[in-house]
Amino acid sequence: MNQKIIIIVICLCGNIILCQNTELDSVNWKNYIRSGLVQVANDKGISGYYRINRTSNYSFGDLRLYFYGLDNNHYIFIRYKNSSKYRGYSRLYRFSTIAYQKNKKAGVALRYHFNQGLGLFMLPYKNGHVIGEIAHAYDMSDYLNDNRKTSYGRTGIYWDNDTRFLSSKLEVEYFHQISEVVEENLSRTQIMLEIIIPIKKGVSSSLIYETENYKRLNNNPNSISISIGWKGNMKWKF
Repeated sequence: MNQKIIIIVICLCGNIILCQNTELDSVNWKNYIRSGLVQVANDKGISGYYRINRTSNYSFGDLRLYFYGLDNNHYIFIRYKNSSKYRGYSRLYRFSTIAYQKNKKAGVALRYHFNQGLGLFMLPYKNGHVIGEIAHAYDMSDYLNDNRKTSYGRTGIYWDNDTRFLSSKLEVEYFHQISEVVEENLSRTQIMLEIIIPIKKGVSSSLIYETENYKRLNNNPNSISISIGWKGNMKWKF
């Protein structure tokens, strides 16, 4: 028992030391606002998006709020992610993500989701990067009425690329259910593609395609949206 405690303490101390930055950490805050039109299958409506993030030399915090107001239903998604780079090898980082989702189009009353794991800047380059992540995740599909958790092994590939005329983002995530299948297998692939075209300083237009493909279900929602957005720096220093 004592040996286990010693091992745990050593691992925790090592993790803390690796994530510390002995240099002066510069902090940068940004916020993003976006609004437009969205089409989900045969339903259409308006979309809204707000994001605020804090970046420094070795840490990243990001809060995102999404809203789709459709003719026949609606979609709400709130997500917070934080990550810390390892001092000894800054291409490697650890992260945790928490999210709440209300999504009638996928039959979700209120889903609570959490995942944590490791990420790697696999291919950093001048105008972008390719990131890979691996994590353990779980969610509760009916958070208010059911305490049953579904666990997953999650992998993800994320590509960000900037050019003079446009920016693009591609996110591909796969959730493989590893807990017991009680009613249905919720293994799924989630894909998001975003094309951003700058209009003038801080203002841009976006075309976004999203899909969620379940391995064993016939309900595979997808959406496409067009929006106008603005981003800017904030003067916060903490």
